Amino acid sequence: LEENYIVCEGVCLPRCILYAHYLDFCRKEKLEPACAATFGKTIRQKFPLLTTRRLGTRGHSKYHYYGIGIKESSAYYHSVYSGKGLTRFSGSKLKNEGGFTRKYSLSSKTGTLLPDFPNAQHLLLQGNISREKVRDKYQFISTYCQCILDNAINVNFEEIQNFLLHFWQGMPDHLLPLLENPVIVDIFCVCDSILYKVLTDVLIPATMQEMPESLLADIRNFAKHWEHWLASSLENLPECLAAKKLPIARHFVSSLKRQTSFLHLAQIARPALFDQAVVTSMVLDIDNVDLSSISSQPLLSINTSGDQDPDIYSEYDSITVFQELKELLRKNATVESFIEWLDSVVEHKVIKPGKQSGRSVKKRAQDFLLRWSFFGARVMHNLTLNNASSFGTNMFK
Repeated sequence: LEENYIVCEGVCLPRCILYAHYLDFCRKEKLEPACAATFGKTIRQKFPLLTTRRLGTRGHSKYHYYGIGIKESSAYYHSVYSGKGLTRFSGSKLKNEGGFTRKYSLSSKTGTLLPDFPNAQHLLLQGNISREKVRDKYQFISTYCQCILDNAINVNFEEIQNFLLHFWQGMPDHLLPLLENPVIVDIFCVCDSILYKVLTDVLIPATMQEMPESLLADIRNFAKHWEHWLASSLENLPECLAAKKLPIARHFVSSLKRQTSFLHLAQIARPALFDQAVVTSMVLDIDNVDLSSISSQPLLSINTSGDQDPDIYSEYDSITVFQELKELLRKNATVESFIEWLDSVVEHKVIKPGKQSGRSVKKRAQDFLLRWSFFGARVMHNLTLNNASSFGTNMFK
């Protein structure tokens, strides 16, 4: 346990995942494994501050350990934290003949329920806060979250702004002291995280379905204003509440913006990818790009980070990745195939080299994005200078 796991606030891991790791360890070491209950007791002894939560949509929820993460040095880190893809659309295969997907509608999500929130009985309460008050607060929060979810499903985002103001600014006086209690504030934050997960599941399709532009615009507008709406509704309330809630909201907004931007890009690219004349023109234009000149640029040929890790971002890799992109175009690959390719690039260039490089995932990701963005910008510059005939297509835009 000490070799593979670490206390990590705000992180959840399914109990079944940890037990599967334990069974794998016993198999490799030729040991007789203990039952799941005994293993759970061992986990508690090693990490006494862990709590257990049941997360997931109703009917598909699982018990999770809250407050534990997998070390990057662990053999199990890659299997759990990689392979999930860059977006919700990774690995999606839903498409009709001709490569176009069916329309996506939130109306099909009507009636979506929130998963159960953490049980008040499992909380370590301080001071004179009774569990009865906490249970009442849970009911209060549950109603609040369900109302936001229902309005989102009905694409009634403006009503959410009014509801936020009404809920927080109309808080009964006898409940205001509770908002200064760290435990209650943490409960709000946990419930926020659960709500945001369900909102993402509802607003963004898990497969590459075609979303109406009007709906996509409404969701992006909602993401643009959510943090401001929440901050305005929390004015004149204890500062600790906003200090904890807003960073979680900011993370949700950032995720929602990324997913909608990616979906918008995919919808624009799909028609171009299924136009044979456009694809052929793009391949011909790319063939004329002077890759050797681009790869000789100092940023691509020199390890600017100072880390002794030259094999990961060599100029050969830059060219190879670009050649893979060209090959996908030649094969008339679908949007889904491009997503799978992007996932594999990130997995092999950023995630897998972790143990050899000794750098964090964040640092490797930043370095990769810097170099690939620079490489892509030089390619676009070359296409411009060559007056590429396909440069005005939606694909290149």
